Amino acid sequence: MKATKDELIKFLDENVLTAVENNPKATPTIKKKVNITRTRLNAQVSAEKVEQFFYSAMSTERGKDSYRKIKDIGGPTFEDVIAEFKELCARK
Repeated sequence: MKATKDELIKFLDENVLTAVENNPKATPTIKKKVNITRTRLNAQVSAEKVEQFFYSAMSTERGKDSYRKIKDIGGPTFEDVIAEFKELCARK
């Protein structure tokens, strides 16, 4: 089954964004990055666009910086949920 836009966003929110945001070590900068990411995800118009955003977010300099900051505090990242996300998108 291919997930809807809302299902993909909910998955990322529950498995990455909220966990990072609620991490006691999350700095104001990290929380701001999470908020911006959430806003950008919600602005996507389809499940396909959410999927594109997911992959492109990991490859940008901003995404790589976020990855390092989040890993430093022990939080989950998009990279940590790639396999499950692919399944939701019905990709192999």
